[in-house]
Amino acid sequence: MAAVRVVRRLREAGDWQREMDGVLETLCHAMECQRGILFRLRELPGQGFAQSVAAYWIDPDFGGELASPTVIMQSIVNSDPLLERLAEDERQGKIFAGHTRDLSGFLRADFEKQNIKSFLSVSVFAHGHLWGTLAVNDCVEEREWTDEEEATLHIIALAIGDAIEHSPSDAHASEVIRR
Repeated sequence: MAAVRVVRRLREAGDWQREMDGVLETLCHAMECQRGILFRLRELPGQGFAQSVAAYWIDPDFGGELASPTVIMQSIVNSDPLLERLAEDERQGKIFAGHTRDLSGFLRADFEKQNIKSFLSVSVFAHGHLWGTLAVNDCVEEREWTDEEEATLHIIALAIGDAIEHSPSDAHASEVIRR
């Protein structure tokens, strides 16, 4: 039912960005995760792409223990084989899920710093292009993500993409002008 509440909330919102804290909190509580993040992919002149943080929520019980999400620049992606593969997988809409202990390179070090045990991430598309990713993290224990949890994250990512497309915000206007 969390997905239904979130989709309804985004459809009724005048400004989707103002709803994201509540959306991520609802999502994380329903999935028993300690952190939820909406990442935005932006092009930086002369630097390529950067993955920035559009919104995130951290369970208050873990707030002091969990580091903020990391901004990842194109130069880091280009120097790490796992990140290069992941960037391509995101463009194809593939799920990125697993355990930190199974990673290598930049992501393993970054996830360990953030106390992430298990992660689940799906692509967010808007205007026919990859806009960013929606991710949840379990910072307490390793877990296997269920099909239902993956579907829930996909549904919410689709709703976020729809909200972005219907938004009258400056960000929406700039996306339309750029196309």
